Amino acid sequence: MAMKIFTAFLLVGLISGAPTSVEDDEKITITKEYFLRNFLKYEGSHDIISVVVPLNSLNFDENKSSESNSNEDESNVTVFFVEADIDEAGKPTYQGLYTLKNGQVKKILENGRDAASSGDNSRTVYLAASDGIYTYKENEQIAVKYGSLTDSIIGIAHIAEGNTLYILTDDHTVYEVQNNGNDKSKLEDIFDAQQIVLDYSNNLYFFTPDKKVYVKTTEGIKDIVGLPENSTKITLIKPPFILEDGIPVLVDNVAYIVYSNGTSENSDFDFELDAIPSAFGMEAALIQYYAYDKKIYEYNILVLALGEILDELKDFFSNKTSDIQSLAANRRASLRSK
Repeated sequence: MAMKIFTAFLLVGLISGAPTSVEDDEKITITKEYFLRNFLKYEGSHDIISVVVPLNSLNFDENKSSESNSNEDESNVTVFFVEADIDEAGKPTYQGLYTLKNGQVKKILENGRDAASSGDNSRTVYLAASDGIYTYKENEQIAVKYGSLTDSIIGIAHIAEGNTLYILTDDHTVYEVQNNGNDKSKLEDIFDAQQIVLDYSNNLYFFTPDKKVYVKTTEGIKDIVGLPENSTKITLIKPPFILEDGIPVLVDNVAYIVYSNGTSENSDFDFELDAIPSAFGMEAALIQYYAYDKKIYEYNILVLALGEILDELKDFFSNKTSDIQSLAANRRASLRSK
């Protein structure tokens, strides 16, 4: 199959306004053929329901050259992911939180459920579990308890500055966590949240059982308008770093971008029903990860652009590689300075 444009580049292009080979009025549908074995990095025994790519110095240390020296066979990126068995009602039975790096997979938290990284120069990654919060100890590749909270947590997010965390407990309550994981306060204006995601301006997005999407900003709670009604499934996606004031949202099989001002727009691409990823890890933009059919696929944009896989994008990226690298470095510096 001759691919018009690659999934990984598609979101980058749509959000940044980069030119593509697709006509403006043409909808793009992602099919199973996009998940090529060339890009397979891991194959598990359970569904993969969360993929997190830390944007801090764990993966992107400005004092090292690992980012610019990634090769075609493997990257030095550490990816965190969660496996689960999903029943017919969509309820997960969690099967652990893992790391993936250089093709090596390790389970680091048996009862882990989600992960979030700091947005500064540290190498900290916070892990949500059924008995509270942990952090990742890189040298030993283990999880260590963080703070004294013992809540059963199913979602976690870290704001751009400081040590403040948001957690979503399994009774669908959202708390703000302070004092190094020892104190929490309930967000009284959020009810029955099913998932939480932060953008890079510290706006908190969530949706409720009736499939309505909301955003909490400094101005309060806003409804997101313009999304389809009567949808059956909503998936909030951690945004790539180039999207500062919004996040991607999958409504059934159609991708939208929602913004902190309460608006949304159709991205003009969708997924065939049998080709919907179970998790997205596009935070780094240049290296993205998608979970599909119990597998994780890695798409290294620069490697693909300079190789022979995507002839349609090769010329564009060959001319834009330095600009993209500069954008990535500047964006991370901007996030860390907030």
